[in-house]
Amino acid sequence: MKKNAIIVLCLVLGISCAGSVYCAQSPDKKNSCPIILVHGMGGWGLDELPGYFYWGGTTDLKAFLEENGYEVYVASVGAVSSNWDRAIELYYQIKGGQVDYGAEHSKNFGHLQRPEGRFYDHPLYPQWDADHPVHLVGHSLGGQTIRMLSALMAGRDPRLRSVLKNGDGEPFTPGSGWIKSITTLSTPHNGTCIYTILNDPVRIMTMVLVLAGIDPDADTPVDKLYNFDLEQWYLKREPAETLEQYLVRVTDTLGETKDISTWEISIAGAQEFNERVNSSTVDPDAYYFSYANQKTFPVALGLFYLPDPLINPLLIPLAAYLGILPVKDPFHIGPRWHENDGLVNTISMRAPLLGCSDRCQVNRNRPKKGVWNYMGKLHWDHGDIIGQSINTPVKVKKLKNFYLRLAEMLQSLE
Repeated sequence: MKKNAIIVLCLVLGISCAGSVYCAQSPDKKNSCPIILVHGMGGWGLDELPGYFYWGGTTDLKAFLEENGYEVYVASVGAVSSNWDRAIELYYQIKGGQVDYGAEHSKNFGHLQRPEGRFYDHPLYPQWDADHPVHLVGHSLGGQTIRMLSALMAGRDPRLRSVLKNGDGEPFTPGSGWIKSITTLSTPHNGTCIYTILNDPVRIMTMVLVLAGIDPDADTPVDKLYNFDLEQWYLKREPAETLEQYLVRVTDTLGETKDISTWEISIAGAQEFNERVNSSTVDPDAYYFSYANQKTFPVALGLFYLPDPLINPLLIPLAAYLGILPVKDPFHIGPRWHENDGLVNTISMRAPLLGCSDRCQVNRNRPKKGVWNYMGKLHWDHGDIIGQSINTPVKVKKLKNFYLRLAEMLQSLE
């Protein structure tokens, strides 16, 4: 692999520095629903990179929240899979049972419907139902994934019905109430212009290897250290297969499909996603919260944005690219489309807008169900908000404070 491809792939995961955060007031606890954390593109679970956490870097945010009395689970879904596949994996990982991507979807995209070895007999929260709802928190692509799960479970769109199964294999009855809240952090609800650079699943996977400390040019048993969760595509690395052979096979298999995350983070892909996953199809009884990030500043009378001096150095070229890229503004709002966090255009994180008519309010003190409660912009880059940084005591304190206030806010909901 070329050195520049490795550097670019490191950027997509947002290894970055912590910044200032919005702190909510400590509310009264009105529910004890567990919190489930869902990673973004290229992410991983608790067992794949021991000692280095997607949620916290060198700080285990799950353990920290548990120490403060919150029930927290960390999900692990396909690193580069589509939101449909990731959402279904998330459902079975929480509830239990054999992963089933649905007959029609699997046939349309040419992958396995029920991959062997994808049976969850030790689910995260098996009692999950309308009487035992959960809070879902997703970072980056994870925000789209939990929106898709809400739509699949609500079953309000005929295209999204009769897909899920209960733990016993019987059909799932769609309905509301299983999800107490959805919170998105730095999510490209309306896509990101960075897809013009990072539109190759192999680049993303290469970045993941580098983050895991693996030399992509070496013959390393990567499948033992990091699981890409691509069994539905027959893409588990074989014992005698070199890494180069494996990545070539990945390219040949996934290169043209739209059933992949790199399509859904594009502006066109996000618009297509929003047309079927929006306020008319998701659970109307859930709360929806969004947090945006920015780590750039305006220049030339606001026509362009440049990287903040304190942004992660690895993100400088991408932040500059997003800040000056000539782009046909899909919102027709002018240069504000250039503000970004190093990977995602900030305006895209606010709420789904392209392809749908979702409502968004900015009143943080009185959240409403069924609409997007926008919680404002954080002066953080794409990785700051999950602690992918060099953790100093000050940065760790700010990170912990943000998640503690977020947990308090979620459990203050009626």
